Amino acid sequence: MAAEGNIRFAVFARLSDGLALATFKGRGATASAVETTNKVLKSGNLKPKAQLTVTIDQTIGTLHLAAGDVDVIAVITSPDYPRRSAFQLLEEIRAKVDGSITPEEVTRATKAGEHAKHAFLREACLRFEDVAEVDKITAVGAQVDEVKAVMEGNINKMLDNAETVNAVEDKSELLRAGAQQFQKRSDHVRRMMWWRLFKIKLIFGTLVLVVLGYILIPIIIEQTAKDDDA
Repeated sequence: MAAEGNIRFAVFARLSDGLALATFKGRGATASAVETTNKVLKSGNLKPKAQLTVTIDQTIGTLHLAAGDVDVIAVITSPDYPRRSAFQLLEEIRAKVDGSITPEEVTRATKAGEHAKHAFLREACLRFEDVAEVDKITAVGAQVDEVKAVMEGNINKMLDNAETVNAVEDKSELLRAGAQQFQKRSDHVRRMMWWRLFKIKLIFGTLVLVVLGYILIPIIIEQTAKDDDA
């Protein structure tokens, strides 16, 4: 008998905004699992052809996702479910999606669940519920895959701290804005210092001319007077 709750949640969504076009809830699916998946899909940080595996916790499970050009498929499995099997599941769902839904249909979708009529999520998830039946080699190497999944999950520690991808983006944007503001202020100070230095040089030059005039003009006048007497 297949272990219960191996495939807990699956979703087919639009890549640009995370709109869920079809979903499947298996045994072990929780509101937290759905919420966490939606946060990742709607973060705006996913790129075409991106792949990700993140172990969230023992209750929610492990999130695996694979993005296409305009859509993304994600599944949440039990924490000990082999990563290789999870991505085999994603590949099978991808093949069924490509054979039944066009990129234009994904782009034009206006509401959640618009493609729920397709049974590809349910069929694939139920078939992959039992690891041994899907891939005996994967079952033997399950412990190795779990270690790999945990190592890759360390890439995104913000999920462990309940920090969303958007929060990181906001911080980055604030840093960029601060750097731009600092650059503007630096340019302003540089221009102001240049103008002050110019005025000092102008004043100094004027003083030099005045001193020279004070010294030379009497000499010139005296010499002119002598020439006239002669």
